[in-house]
Amino acid sequence: MKTAFAYWENHIAPVFDTARELLLVESEENLIVEKQRLPLTDEPPLARTLRLVNLGIETLICGAISRALQEMLQAYGIEVMCFVTGDLDEVVQAWFGGGLEQEVFAMPGCRRRGGHGWHNVRKENTMPGRGGNQGSGRGQGMGRGQGQGMGQKTGGRGRQGGPLAAGPAGLCLCPNCGHRQPHERGRPCVNLLCPQCGTALVRS
Repeated sequence: MKTAFAYWENHIAPVFDTARELLLVESEENLIVEKQRLPLTDEPPLARTLRLVNLGIETLICGAISRALQEMLQAYGIEVMCFVTGDLDEVVQAWFGGGLEQEVFAMPGCRRRGGHGWHNVRKENTMPGRGGNQGSGRGQGMGRGQGQGMGQKTGGRGRQGGPLAAGPAGLCLCPNCGHRQPHERGRPCVNLLCPQCGTALVRS
């Protein structure tokens, strides 16, 4: 299993969208077998997402993250444990030791929040060929739910935290080939597949 930790100066980076460094930890049966530090360049969300996909990352541990980037990572089958803070080594140790949900590792104001907050996002939708990730990871013991995201009745948002509160307007975008189609009320974009290439769509 490959877990990525976005960091800055040996602490979890406060915002993943602008993070510049990544610690890639490979583990087997919850034992760390290899660590690798990698640079992250200033790049758009899709390029950053595809970089993590190409690295084979299954779980991302990070600080704050934009909802658009979080949903794109989810669409590609990557679990996201967001709004985490603390010393990098301590966070790594807590993650593999089962203690990351302690309050000390939660960003201020994010503890016990649902949806786009302090929780482990479990994947309901994965990219073709990555469905095996659904049962992997540590989400079931660490998370705040079973893949319900924002919750079905929370603030009008979708199950994956999508901005359904915006109403029926907007588009669903394929992050792979660029196909766009109108968003349908009550049907989150991440639940739809691109008719051209089969990729999970994201809200545009």
